[in-house]
Amino acid sequence: MPQEKHARIPQSGEALILADGRRFVLTEAEHGIRGWWFTATAHDGRNTLQGNLRLQWDAQAGAWRPDGARQVAAEARAVRRAPQPQERQLD
Repeated sequence: MPQEKHARIPQSGEALILADGRRFVLTEAEHGIRGWWFTATAHDGRNTLQGNLRLQWDAQAGAWRPDGARQVAAEARAVRRAPQPQERQLD
């Protein structure tokens, strides 16, 4: 029996991980034309984030991410190069 794919909806209390790795907890989310309008609070409760982004569910992390954030992070890691040893010229 084929399984229908249901779109997830961001819920209050779910995690949000930004492309730079900062983590927040959604306090509210409302679907708009250009993505989700949301408010989220940092785990320490000291910072609040409001935004309008297209979000995608990352089942592996159990969190929401901005659409395309995993691909950007993976590409950034792949491009990173090991530091080259500095050469010294002996006189």
